[in-house]
Amino acid sequence: MKRKRRRPNADRSVTKLPANSNGLPGWAPYVIFGLLTLFLFREFVVSNGMLFGTDVIALGYFARHFYAEILTAAHTFPLWNPYIFGGLPFVDAMHGDIFYPTSLLLLVMPAHRAMGWKLVLHVFLAGVVTYGWLRHLKISRSIAVFGGITYMLAPVMITLVYPGHDGKLFVTALTPLALWATDWAIARGRAWRFATLAAVVALLMFTAHMQLAYFTVWAIVALAVFRLIQRRRAGESASFVAKRFAALAIAGVIGALAIGAIQVWTPIRYLTKYSQRVERTTAAEAESGYAYSTSWSLHAEETFSLVVPEFVGANLQTDERAINTYWGRNPFKLNHEYAGLIPLLLLPIALMGRKRRGEAWLFAGIAAASLIYALGATTPFFRLFYWLVPGVKLFRAPSSIMFIFAIAVITAAALGLQRLVEIGSEKDAETATKRVVVYTWAAAGVLLLLALLGSAGVLTDLWTATLYRDIDPGKAAALQANLPNIQRGLWLSGLLSAGLALAWQLHSRGKLSRAVFVGAVALLSVLDLLRVDPQYIRVVNPGLYFPRDDTTEFLLDRQRGSEPFRVFPLPNAPYATNHFAFFGLEELVGHHGNELGRYRELTEPERLAAEGFGMFRLLNVRYFVSGAPLQVPLLREVFRGQRSIVYELPSTYPRAMLLSGYEVVPDSLALDRLLSPMFDPTRTAILERPPEAEPSSVEGGRVSWVERGINEHKLEVEGDGPALLLISDNYYPAWRAHVDGNPATVLRANYSLRAISVPAGRHQVSFEYHSPLLRAAAWTSGISVMLVAGLLALSLLRRKPQGEPVQESNS
Repeated sequence: MKRKRRRPNADRSVTKLPANSNGLPGWAPYVIFGLLTLFLFREFVVSNGMLFGTDVIALGYFARHFYAEILTAAHTFPLWNPYIFGGLPFVDAMHGDIFYPTSLLLLVMPAHRAMGWKLVLHVFLAGVVTYGWLRHLKISRSIAVFGGITYMLAPVMITLVYPGHDGKLFVTALTPLALWATDWAIARGRAWRFATLAAVVALLMFTAHMQLAYFTVWAIVALAVFRLIQRRRAGESASFVAKRFAALAIAGVIGALAIGAIQVWTPIRYLTKYSQRVERTTAAEAESGYAYSTSWSLHAEETFSLVVPEFVGANLQTDERAINTYWGRNPFKLNHEYAGLIPLLLLPIALMGRKRRGEAWLFAGIAAASLIYALGATTPFFRLFYWLVPGVKLFRAPSSIMFIFAIAVITAAALGLQRLVEIGSEKDAETATKRVVVYTWAAAGVLLLLALLGSAGVLTDLWTATLYRDIDPGKAAALQANLPNIQRGLWLSGLLSAGLALAWQLHSRGKLSRAVFVGAVALLSVLDLLRVDPQYIRVVNPGLYFPRDDTTEFLLDRQRGSEPFRVFPLPNAPYATNHFAFFGLEELVGHHGNELGRYRELTEPERLAAEGFGMFRLLNVRYFVSGAPLQVPLLREVFRGQRSIVYELPSTYPRAMLLSGYEVVPDSLALDRLLSPMFDPTRTAILERPPEAEPSSVEGGRVSWVERGINEHKLEVEGDGPALLLISDNYYPAWRAHVDGNPATVLRANYSLRAISVPAGRHQVSFEYHSPLLRAAAWTSGISVMLVAGLLALSLLRRKPQGEPVQESNS
């Protein structure tokens, strides 16, 4: 008998991917993902508009525009943002994805277009990396395409466009890549593969959304532990498993923190010590801290909306009208946690089978744990996370973890769909087929029954009578407005589930080929997801929100050649938040969410209203912008524009002034002392500790600004005797001062401002932003990136000519 000859270099340990029976070309998935992305964002792609986002209007557009302007016009990197909240550090306080690779788009196109294209590219990327992740799991090409489509169109990601949560969207898109890199490194080993994993985790950090990046780390740890347990059960030694786990920890923690140092080190210090969030997180009372961390939890209504997305309603503004149909228990609803009905229906099918049951239960478990976390205070289990898991106290919005739920459910669904197309090879194929038929039709029957109950009004009546007895009148009115959507959504979910059941029954009887069956399931998924996505995508003209109108021109003209001043737009002024800051005018407050805590206390509304205009004077507010006439004796009208009126406070204090006295007052009394009618801020400063030299008379003293840049200031000071130079800008330890080139100690004055001692005579004073920690972080990131790049290059040079065998991880 003639023996068969083996092919040279054959490796019988390689497990091949399932055969691509439907003949889908290798390039087809990427074309499909690209076409779907272009279809979804078609209005943005063909226009010159901006993708609307509530946070984009409130902060994102200003922050990116500021960043791009400083980089391109001033040819320097901004370390300080002087335009809102008395100034705040640019890197430490986190102004978005400033180190993330796609931010390079800000250098080649307008900020509003760059921000939109970053979102578009990441939606496409989500499809691509999900496809790659599922192919890595030995899922067939057509089913991996289904998974990629379902994840990239999942409302849990797409609806983030409307609130402007770009960092969340970036992490959501990258999470399949992080899982892929983790599984790949554990399965194959090698230092350069773990270095790749470190780079991917660092990329998550560079999105600047640390909370979601942290959630992704939880998911990859769960996957890693599962794989290592598998390897141990398969006969690998304990030392082998320990080495792989150590490599994972070094790469995923130490390596990632080293690469992402510039994005992580100073923000962590800022968040735990200086940010206004400190009082609500680490320094908060136990119950108030818990309440903050569990705000924006999922509730029963949102949970049911994971099956019927229309159920809970939404708060959206379209071009024609406002949609206010959200009747859940959070204040409002700008996004959706929906991951799709089709993957939810497919997930149990993966759990029913014997093949790859471990993987199915892993991802089902990750999904369940994510849902429990997302429910927050709705269940008592969140207290375990709050007290036992480091970092949870710093976060809020537990529902933001639902992207992990989505990728876990979709991965398990792909395993379930793979099982369906291979069910004929199972030992009890006939029984298994019938079981799936019964399950799918039963699920459809339940949903269609709910649709009947919803149409009769019984479902929502029972809901409010049992689960939501304390619904307030406003939410009850929203529920009534949302009833038509609920009824439509129930029928859509019922029909989609019936469509899945019918497709399976036809396929199981040989009426539909494998390719047509998988295509039908993918089509059902697309139709399901597009019932939600489009309403969260709006294209607007940024000029409508940030117009350079006559009032803005007037204030810019007043700024030229004058001493620095701040502007305070009243709540009735018809401008977007940070409007004047967008054009380079310094505002008293603004919007950021991570401003310095001390300055936030200074500018609390009740404190600004106390004792007339004392705090406004102290903080150098010269102009007030109102949308209507004011009758305030201390303010005088200086300009009346088409949309607003500008008033001047003539008696405001200059930005920099010389003082002859000081008081050392503890923080607990400083604010009351500042507002005391007996305190004269033009002569005395409140300090935490005495200055280096005792001040004396400042009669005839003079201060003039020589230069006022982003990262440095220069002044000329002249006085008859030693004095305190007070600057009404925020104190931050990174600011360094020099008097005639000699270092001077920067003191915290008047609770949140800066002061230094200056001797008698004429002197040149300079302030420069200099952070040794940020510099060290930048060097660490740079060196780490070069090391990873070197490892990757070295691995490519050392590869054998025939290449390495493809070895997929085993189930």
